[in-house]
Amino acid sequence: MKGSYILIIALYKGQAIKVGGLQNIHFSRGHYAYVGSAMGGFKPRLSHHSRRDKRPRWHIDYLLQKAHINAIILCEAEERTECIIARALSSQFASIPGFGCSDCKCGSHLFYAADEEQMKLVVTAIVNLLTVQRR
Repeated sequence: MKGSYILIIALYKGQAIKVGGLQNIHFSRGHYAYVGSAMGGFKPRLSHHSRRDKRPRWHIDYLLQKAHINAIILCEAEERTECIIARALSSQFASIPGFGCSDCKCGSHLFYAADEEQMKLVVTAIVNLLTVQRR
């Protein structure tokens, strides 16, 4: 299986985190949704994100050194859909500018909410809508 995925992440303490070329970013305590692509398959990409002992490769790796993945929502697709999902989330949540989108024209692929359940509901609705539209 391949497609896009959304990591629902909890950061229990607000803090500044050095994120690769983006330098120090202040992350508020709360919940984040990170939209990524796994066109080579979900298993290898999600295994990478789950490991604690990794050398940071992507922006999200730096945040995951301090935060915890609470849920993963998959959007199985043959084509890239992460930017569609990111644009939909940008109209619903605050974002971290430039995060996770160095290979596209999106403003961000990381979104913030104080309420984790609200974030999960919105992400799930977007993924379900995309799935229905592609059929």
